[in-house]
Amino acid sequence: MDHWLRGMFTPLVTPFSGNSLDEPAFLRLVDWQIQEGADGIVLGSASGEGSTLTDEERMRLLRLARAAAGPVYPIIAAAGSNATAQSIADVRNATAAGANAILLRLPYYNRPTQAGIVQHILSVAAATPLPLILDNDPDRCAVELAPEMLAELATTPTIVGVLERRGDVARCDRIMRSCSRHFMRLTGAGDTIPAYLASGGCGAIASIGNLAPRLLGRIREACRTGSFEQAQILQRRLVPLLGLTAREPDPVAIKLALSLQHPGISPACRLPLVTAAASLVEDLTYALDDLPRPMSGRAASQRSAA
Repeated sequence: MDHWLRGMFTPLVTPFSGNSLDEPAFLRLVDWQIQEGADGIVLGSASGEGSTLTDEERMRLLRLARAAAGPVYPIIAAAGSNATAQSIADVRNATAAGANAILLRLPYYNRPTQAGIVQHILSVAAATPLPLILDNDPDRCAVELAPEMLAELATTPTIVGVLERRGDVARCDRIMRSCSRHFMRLTGAGDTIPAYLASGGCGAIASIGNLAPRLLGRIREACRTGSFEQAQILQRRLVPLLGLTAREPDPVAIKLALSLQHPGISPACRLPLVTAAASLVEDLTYALDDLPRPMSGRAASQRSAA
């Protein structure tokens, strides 16, 4: 039977009103992700501007999402810093706030050795009973876990998978050969999802899921049934949006597109990120028009009941 972490998860953006959390807008986005069939949401990641959220805000978002989504819907908390003690505190807080799993970012800035990274991860894993997904993001952290180190870490029962931000298909194969076949490999690269799944990947945590959760679900289902040609056809519908959103740091253009898709939701980001250039509006509008139409609340409820 498939582990619940095999699927398409949305690293949800954090909407703001002024410099405060826009809680009604956040709950609206949580509800829409559930209606559109996202397998779960991730809170406090780079897409959620986690580095600019306070500890209290991160916990508030987790509690709001858990109350809105119910006790079963998967909610993953992004946690961790360059200090092991702070990472342990973050993970304990997320566990208490109702997360189902932890997306653990690797230590950044101090550039530890592989041995240091391993000890950091094992120390954090000992602080929570929740499953851990390791966030391998060398572009942000300047460090990368070697597949051999992943194989060592994968022997810890609660370390269940890795998010590969670059979506490297060859590396996915190396990890699969190094670790148990049950060790999950997810991609964070929205442009390579079908190829990554075809190479043994288990799912994705991709920012584009904020805009097209239902389309990502269709891609995953096509791959699951071996219809990789269909998956590639569906993937091509995302290409214009992926190109446009890559023009700004994540999640700047994603938030602008969301404001077009969901009127009333602000595109504002927290400094040092600034709102996307207005010149993107027309191009994003055309690209969004090519996505499947969102389901209404009634249609979504009927599908869930079925």
